[in-house]
Amino acid sequence: MKSQNFAHVKKGDRVRLIYMNDPYTNLGEGATGTVDCIDDIGTVHVLWDCGSRLGLIPGVDRWVMIENSCENEKQGERP
Repeated sequence: MKSQNFAHVKKGDRVRLIYMNDPYTNLGEGATGTVDCIDDIGTVHVLWDCGSRLGLIPGVDRWVMIENSCENEKQGERP
């Protein structure tokens, strides 16, 4: 698996799930959500559009950033 650079992920960014290593979640490939916070161990906590609040684990789960919160601010939109 190719490593991802997580330094650029921050609160308000929009993400799309590619793969999550959790057999108990209903989240599937293509699910989208907004980053709520990143904790001290690096888990990226996401407010998923479906209502879930499950976090992404770097190096285990895979996702892509689809919208940067800074781009929203430049456009005058709220993240």
